[in-house]
Amino acid sequence: MNEAEILNGKKAIEERYGPWTAHNFSLGKDIFTMKTEVAGDEVKLRRVAQIVSDVSNRPVGDLHILDLACLEGMYSIEFAQQGARVCAIEGRKANIEKARFAAQILSLSNVDFYQDDVRNLSEEKYGSFDVVLCLGILYHLNAPDLFSFLEKVFNVCRSFVVIDTHISLYPEESFQYNGRLYWGKTVLEHPPNTTVEEKQKKLWASLDNPTSVYLTHPSLCCLLTHVGFTSVYECHIPEEPEKPENRVTFLAIKGKNENLATCPQLQKNYAREFKEAFPQDNRKKVPSVRPGWRILGMLLPHRLKDLLKRILFSV
Repeated sequence: MNEAEILNGKKAIEERYGPWTAHNFSLGKDIFTMKTEVAGDEVKLRRVAQIVSDVSNRPVGDLHILDLACLEGMYSIEFAQQGARVCAIEGRKANIEKARFAAQILSLSNVDFYQDDVRNLSEEKYGSFDVVLCLGILYHLNAPDLFSFLEKVFNVCRSFVVIDTHISLYPEESFQYNGRLYWGKTVLEHPPNTTVEEKQKKLWASLDNPTSVYLTHPSLCCLLTHVGFTSVYECHIPEEPEKPENRVTFLAIKGKNENLATCPQLQKNYAREFKEAFPQDNRKKVPSVRPGWRILGMLLPHRLKDLLKRILFSV
């Protein structure tokens, strides 16, 4: 396909579905989805690609990869260009059509894009995968969907999952699942009376749930071990210079529990629990745990809320 054909095709896609919003990558012929300078998730792509390369212990071209909530398809396209077989799921038509267009332009036959709700994930429907990418989706799910979703991710994962997500810096409220208590906060996704059409146009929001849950760092680690992952690591290098404090990249490995020859006392009842960031007695200092403040807390910008909490916790 020549330069004019690529540009004309890109223009047609943008006229129908809007411009690319985050995934900036090359379509060939020095044409990019957004611009030639770094504009979106390119830095995160470098981190994720390095993790997969380092941990998989075999060529990327030998991997079967699942990209959940793939947005405009940059991660799927990257791994497909490296030779992997990729299955990508995205809920919004505008995003999935941009991804399909890019795959067509780049003549990639080893990536399949499906418009579906990731909450419908199952091994029966999509199969199993060496690597699962769970980037920017956990914090768009509400309880209990967040918990059951990670169980589904574990079931289709053969080796490891890369998770990039927002977390709650404070244990503001609790959520129960399968007899266990997890901590985090509720975040507003869609104001009341938002129509289905309006929700579809919000390309970076949940599909339908009006609120979502951000788990705390300890609770997310606990949840990952509770669903069955044997090791959980947090990535710092390759770095993301502008990554906010409340966003993390985790690597969760689906391995086999090791039996220790020298410490048999650890073989049973191994504690997979982590203490929350603050003692229970201090939670009363956080306004958003009080009913009157909780709704207000969902409406305030994250940085302003975090600043207020830091001040309150220092008192």
